[in-house]
Order: sequence, then structure tokens, then C-alpha cells
Amino acid sequence: MVPGVSAGDEFAALDNLPDPVILLGARRAVVFANRAAVDLLQASYRERDLAQSFRHPLVLEIADAVLGGLPERSAEIDLLLPVPRFLLARAVALPGEGPVRAMLTFRDMTDSRQVEQIREEFVANVSHELRSPISAIVGFIETLRGPAREDSAARDRFLGIMAEEAQRMARLIDDLLSLSRVEATEHVRPREPVDVAAILGAVRDLLARRAADRKMEIRLELEENLASIPGNRDELSEVFHNLIDNAIKYGRAETPVRVVAQAVERIPHLGVAGLAISVENHGDGIEAEHIPRLTERFYRVDKGRSRKLGGTGLGLAIVKHIVSHHRGRLAIESAVGTGARFTVYLPGRS
Repeated sequence: MVPGVSAGDEFAALDNLPDPVILLGARRAVVFANRAAVDLLQASYRERDLAQSFRHPLVLEIADAVLGGLPERSAEIDLLLPVPRFLLARAVALPGEGPVRAMLTFRDMTDSRQVEQIREEFVANVSHELRSPISAIVGFIETLRGPAREDSAARDRFLGIMAEEAQRMARLIDDLLSLSRVEATEHVRPREPVDVAAILGAVRDLLARRAADRKMEIRLELEENLASIPGNRDELSEVFHNLIDNAIKYGRAETPVRVVAQAVERIPHLGVAGLAISVENHGDGIEAEHIPRLTERFYRVDKGRSRKLGGTGLGLAIVKHIVSHHRGRLAIESAVGTGARFTVYLPGRS
């Protein structure tokens, strides 16, 4: 029991509310604070001024305003401890001559703010990613219409660059559409049985020539008689295409890309049986500080190299969302100079 808050209080029913609620007397004294308020705001000093337990200037300001005669006031506040939170605080005057003269409520808007921030960053990133190729194409068109009108060598060179930039935009749009499709259905787990071994074989065949161009080999090491799992074939094909393609791009020439698939009795952090499929290359590796952010949209360790290799910055974000759609888990292991291993864990039938 928190000191100063009695479970037998006539307001104890407010303890069942998920949002913090504080009841104030005429002189801003705390008459009651529900459990959510005590847990989040440490507002436990009953019969004492609110400022002694929750010293936030905006909250004190709106409390004083309604106790001074206004019917209602609200404010947006940020809390940094124990973890960052964004709250909408609302003070409402309560009529009558009883001991409770005002009520403070707090709505946690942290998730909403984060979603809005992600949306704003997403729009800004897409705009930035499209601006460069569009500017390049417009510049080359102006040059071809003017100084290079009769220069066939320059025309061929510029048209080649324009084609590359147009393809880059097309890849970006394709990845954006793919990400949108996955997010739209992420809440519903796929149920159709899929053969992961067959998917990996098809992806290997599709990327074999690209690997051969760098004198690399895609080595499949598949456990015999892998069980089918519930999933979406097209989505899982995209996952392994992205991971193996990245392994080819960022691995050193003349080294193998190793793809291992095996059954596991317990998926880490999920506690269920399923499959573990790892894709490993021998490249420069990834510094530890970058690993947690690799699946963020448009995050690149080396932006210049990624764009040069045709990356859109969305591939691993798509992988993460597809794995989430399948209720699985993505694990990334790497060390500088030794390459990287990406492991996809997919649950079996529940």
C-alpha cells in the first residue's frame, strides 16, 4: 500500500482506471490519487499541495486555473523519468461544496506522438530519396536540350545515367508499395503451409548469376525433411531475396554466401518450435552501434555505397515487417572484418 492513499477511500473505484487521476481540494491539496497516478507521477502525498509530489509547472498552472474559476484547462507535458512519456494533462473544475474541487486526468499520448514522428520522418525521407534522381534527370534533360544537343557521346552517357536514376526511383516505389502491403495485413498471421526449402532453392537460382558476376557461390545447407510452416510464399521469397542479395552486395568477391535452414525446438524470446534460416556472408561486417537501427526505414550504414549498389534503404525494413507478419523474429550478428549473419526465425504450426 502506498502511504497516503487508502484502499477504503470512497474514490477507490478510480484505481481501476488505466489513466492517472488526481482529485484536488480547494487549496490544491491532493484528496486522492489513483494507482496509475501513484505509479506514473508519484502523486502520493495526500492532503498536501500537489507541488510536493508532482512539480510540473504546466500541470500546476492548469490546476490553479480551474481552482481559480475556469471550467477546464489542458496542457501537453513531457516526462523524462523513469522512461520518456508524452502526456495530455486535463484539469476540470468540479461544482459543489464538497472536499473535491477539481480533477486532473492524464492521457498517455506517447505512442501517438511516436507514430506522428515516424510519419513525418518517412515523408521527409521519401522526399529526399526522390529529389536527387529527379533533379539529376531534370538537369540532364536541360543539358540535352541545350549545350549537348548535337553531342552524341554526351547524349549516350547522359541517357545511361538517366536510365539508372529512373530505375532507382522505380525500385524505391516498388519497395514502398511492398512495405505498404505488408503493413496493411501485418495484424493477420498467414496460415497457408509453405515449403521454405523450395523457396530458398528458387531464390538461389534467381540470384546465382548475380553471385557468379562477383565470383561468389550461394551455398544452401538445408536440413532434410524440413517441415512446412504457415506463411505467405511471396512474402518469404522477398525476405530471402533481400537477405541473400544483400549478402552478395556486401560480401567480398570470391567468397561464399552460406544459407542454413534447420528446425529448432525453441525460438529465442518466443519459446515455440519452428525453423531458423540464416544468411551469412564474408564482408566488412557492421559496427555494433549500427545493428539496432538496420531495420529502420532508410537507415544506411554507408549511404554512398548503398546507393551505388542500388539499395533503397527499405529492404531490411520490409524484412522486419514480413517476419513480424509471420510472428517470427529477426536476429542480426556481425563484427567488423568478419561479415554478418542474418537469422530469420519462423514459428511452426501452433
